[in-house]
Amino acid sequence: MWLKNFIPGLRVVDSISKPLTLYCDNKAAVFFSHNNKSSGAAKHIDLKYLVVRERVQDHTINLEHISTKKMLADPLTKGLPPNIFQEHVAGMGLLESL
Repeated sequence: MWLKNFIPGLRVVDSISKPLTLYCDNKAAVFFSHNNKSSGAAKHIDLKYLVVRERVQDHTINLEHISTKKMLADPLTKGLPPNIFQEHVAGMGLLESL
């Protein structure tokens, strides 16, 4: 929501009409955001997370699943084994400094 409101402030475009796509490696979160069905486990979900479902339903955002191996932001959010870290860094186009 912040990004969608920030972009018009740059005065490059007047507004963003398409939903912003967010990629998530949690299949349950993606499923939950796209469906109104709830399960026994869903009753423990905090109200603040229901906002994501509302934003998907009103087409403000679009939540899509992406495999963990393709989640390039992982090195910025968690520790990874060295080989996977190197793959992600290369995927970002970053170069090793000397």
